[in-house]
Amino acid sequence: MADNRKGICPISMQDVLVVGLGAVGAVSAYILKNSGIARVTVVARSNYSIVQDRGIDIKSGRFGDQLRWKPDRLCKSVAEAADTLYTYVVVVTKCLPDVLKTSELLAPLIHASFEDQPTYVLVQNGLGIEADLYQALKPTGQQPSIISVAMFILANQIGPNIIQHGDHEQYVCGMYRPNDFTTNVNSEEELQILNGFGDIIVKGGSSIDIVPEIQRRKFVKNMTNVVLAAICLLTRYTLPSVFRRPPSAEESYTPYYFPGTQPLLEENTIPMMRGMVHELVTLARALGFPDSEDGVPADSADRLIQFARDTYSPVSWETASAHVANKASTLVDCEKDVPMEVEVIWGSVVRLARERQVDMPRVEMAYSLLLVMQNQILRKGSERK
Repeated sequence: MADNRKGICPISMQDVLVVGLGAVGAVSAYILKNSGIARVTVVARSNYSIVQDRGIDIKSGRFGDQLRWKPDRLCKSVAEAADTLYTYVVVVTKCLPDVLKTSELLAPLIHASFEDQPTYVLVQNGLGIEADLYQALKPTGQQPSIISVAMFILANQIGPNIIQHGDHEQYVCGMYRPNDFTTNVNSEEELQILNGFGDIIVKGGSSIDIVPEIQRRKFVKNMTNVVLAAICLLTRYTLPSVFRRPPSAEESYTPYYFPGTQPLLEENTIPMMRGMVHELVTLARALGFPDSEDGVPADSADRLIQFARDTYSPVSWETASAHVANKASTLVDCEKDVPMEVEVIWGSVVRLARERQVDMPRVEMAYSLLLVMQNQILRKGSERK
């Protein structure tokens, strides 16, 4: 078995495994193969048969229409794919530790008789997603190598083999360092690993930002999910219901706010959202994240509310349909009655706050209510088996 990771260089072909073929997985697999320096194997579980037969249609504002696209190899399971030594294993499944831990999902690779373990690239929402895998890799006798990614993308899976993608995506990548939130420099070895992955992404036509400390970037992204996704899930409405004015006679769209009680949203809902952000900023300081552009700025509440207004209160449907029509993935999951990323988005920050004695009553309230919803989704799922 050839070891493709010896002497990584931009022109060498490398075997890369992508686990998960949803919207982000499909776009990522396309980018990796498009680089011309990666042989891409993809594990597709629920949509394996249709993709094997018809390929996958990626309708992208950035890459154009890629119809009936396929990776170099398609597998039904991680076990089937575990016959090859990969340079990178890119995990783009939802992180659901209350359903299936990442270490259990990747067990066939972790326990394979490879001379060297691959670098695992976790493209997943939430905080603390790396710890379980890190602990599972330690008994192999090798230093675990995990890249954590904050992914910024607008992409939806609108059919089992149909992906709708916008005109931009960015991988923000850094090395995972257990229980370390303050080391702010990459070692030479870490840079080599990160740059090797970055070469593939850039050659594939995408953009990447390699950072010396990834957790603060993931924290900022997670802050958006903690606040905005909570509103969507607990009300079952998308954010235009809070921020968008009613349509004029020439316009037609939903949802939008009802003017009669819109002032109450400004007096109560918006301040509640600000309060959630303030709680998270307090936790960020306890973790050692600085008040800076590359940390967690003190004015994060103002920025988040302005982002929400700019994104979800357009004056015309045509201008903003790409943003407005793109639902939070957790709301999509909720509507489908499938497990949501409650533990890694909300539970993770609540646990970090409790460990550091930081009060966050608003975030804890959201978490406690979402636990009820998740509990019932899991109950109904068990009854269907």
